[in-house]
Amino acid sequence: MMSNYQKIKKLILMLNQHDFLKNKIVIVGGTVPYLVSQRESNREHSDIDIIVRQEDMSFVREYLKREKLSVLDSLNLSYNKLHIDYGVNAVIEDIAMNFAPYEIIGNTMLQRNFLVKQSNGIDALVTVTMKNIDINNIFSEVSLGGTTIHTYSLEVIKIMKEKSKKEKDWVDIKVIDDFGYDENIYFTLKEQLKDMKFTIEPKNWLLRLFFHTLNK
Repeated sequence: MMSNYQKIKKLILMLNQHDFLKNKIVIVGGTVPYLVSQRESNREHSDIDIIVRQEDMSFVREYLKREKLSVLDSLNLSYNKLHIDYGVNAVIEDIAMNFAPYEIIGNTMLQRNFLVKQSNGIDALVTVTMKNIDINNIFSEVSLGGTTIHTYSLEVIKIMKEKSKKEKDWVDIKVIDDFGYDENIYFTLKEQLKDMKFTIEPKNWLLRLFFHTLNK
């Protein structure tokens, strides 16, 4: 399958150049190794994963509304009984995008997201808790053509992708290894993220088993 990375990069630049979203979104998925290394990706990227500070989610929703884009908002899900913000899914130029809220409380980071039966096979609300981490090691940024793009650090991406058995993730890891990363930060974060906790609502033993395996 042909690479769609140039389209993905164009959309990421577009989002980061918009006044509503500039300096408010963090790219966290498989595009990060290529953005940071400025290498071309030869694989297809199925979506763009983005996290947003909880207090900035209103800017995301307003942007999507003004652009008249079709969205799936976690606030409107029937199984989100407490109407807590678990993010928004949207499609922009045929590319799926997930905007997930996060909060930082001291040295703890909370990140929320949601699953839907139609695309994930199950309806669920997921909260990821990362305790006792050095927040400064979680985030990074890169400049592309004068546009600042905030991302997860390469060290975080490498740790997350090493938990996967998917071929595409090992392709991305090789890009990180070839480009280079901070080994001290990597091993420090790897130890800290061993205690990463997944909370799933409604309760589902299959999902619990999946996330338990992912966290090993």
